[in-house]
Amino acid sequence: GIKHEDWQLFIVDKEDGRFKNVATLSEPRTPIFNLKRNRVSYIAADGSLIEQSIHDVKANILLKPNNKLAYTQPAYSPTGKKLYVVELKEGTSVDTNIIVLDKTRKHPKPIVIQRSAQFDPVLPTHNIMFYSNVLCTIGCGKIIQEIWTMNLVSGEAEQLTLLNSIARQPFLSHAGDWLYFSSNKQGNYHIWRMHLVSNKYEQLTEGYVTDINPVLDKNDNLYFIRRSPRAVQLISRNAQSELVPMPLPEGVTDIRDLRMSY
Repeated sequence: GIKHEDWQLFIVDKEDGRFKNVATLSEPRTPIFNLKRNRVSYIAADGSLIEQSIHDVKANILLKPNNKLAYTQPAYSPTGKKLYVVELKEGTSVDTNIIVLDKTRKHPKPIVIQRSAQFDPVLPTHNIMFYSNVLCTIGCGKIIQEIWTMNLVSGEAEQLTLLNSIARQPFLSHAGDWLYFSSNKQGNYHIWRMHLVSNKYEQLTEGYVTDINPVLDKNDNLYFIRRSPRAVQLISRNAQSELVPMPLPEGVTDIRDLRMSY
């Protein structure tokens, strides 16, 4: 959330609804939490990949950008022992890889090296990663970005969505049957989901708004960020499909990068 003109990290406990501010070494971008290890990783203002405790600002600089590489969108494995990150070649989003850092290797290892650009890595299990792949930017009349999955053991990748639009920010339901994401298939960005067995799509939100960053809690209740000309809101969608705005910390005027950790 942005407060006093600075982006800050907040954790909200679903049990009591209270927001806790997490002090950081630098203004954070694309943060990711792993509460099992009480760690958070983010991209600092200078482009460095930083990992630190959520309890203090004692931090480790894991990667530093240079004139050939930059970094964005870190993602933890379920245990938090591995950290995946999007590597931007030449410092731009035109061509990217997804790489992994772990304590057993001296250097990052490329995981997804498809042509074009990969974003939004998320790992619901140790062996499976979901991500979005930019399929076309030139000659299509628009950007086409679809969601893929990769088996990290076999290295096999498979395209899941086929919307011929932008589908991004994947999040898997706990039963593993529904894939949630944000898409501009109908013009505005709305929250969609795809059944991974029947390949059936459902559009869950609508209107002249921008709905992004879908996440689910343990009961598969949906949360997302909604942007409209009037406000930026944190929205919850319950089992009855009711959309309920949630209160934000006092003084917070904007929010981004919604994450869910267990």
